[in-house]
Amino acid sequence: MNFSMNKTSVIKKMFVSVFMVLSVCSLAQTVTYQDLKDQLSAKELTGRKSGDEITAYVASDGKTYKVGSTITYGFPTNGKYYLYFMDVTGSWVETFASDDKETSSQHAASREIAQRVENRAGGVATIKKIRCLPIDPFNRMTSGCKIYLILNRGGLACTNFEEAIAVGEVQVEMRPADAAIQELKKWKEKLDLQIISQEEYDAKKKELMQYMDL
Repeated sequence: MNFSMNKTSVIKKMFVSVFMVLSVCSLAQTVTYQDLKDQLSAKELTGRKSGDEITAYVASDGKTYKVGSTITYGFPTNGKYYLYFMDVTGSWVETFASDDKETSSQHAASREIAQRVENRAGGVATIKKIRCLPIDPFNRMTSGCKIYLILNRGGLACTNFEEAIAVGEVQVEMRPADAAIQELKKWKEKLDLQIISQEEYDAKKKELMQYMDL
């Protein structure tokens, strides 16, 4: 009788263990750009509203980005600073929170400045975590997603990976020289449209020349 009960107990434990492993495996999955275009929610893609447990992402450039793989920085869309990369170390909290005289708007401005990431064109960052965050944080269950990357040791993040690819802040299988030429073309278009001055164009050209094989 005891032997039968022990055997039943062992089988139950084995079943629970297998179920737990399968549950974890089902959440650790690959998300694709098509999933984003289909406006699937984080819960639909990962089983969690937080959008965690993504091990790989197949981007619009056709490349599969996995946890542990790398991305290469392109050029900042905003000139000196990136629009879709930010410092998430939290150092701005210690830096600015001690000044009680600052208004909430001043704190927000200080935080934004501290989170800026300067030009790292041609540099490489390691992907530490991939998440699909709701585009609308107040409507998590039905909102579509954007891909958010935690990079290096958690100090930097790409806040919208597809937008970063689209504007060239992530270099897509391209040599730094080719990326620099493409970036210069964008600035030439801005000059032709009189969006920027000749002086701004010349300054950017001088900056980009260091990356070109000329």
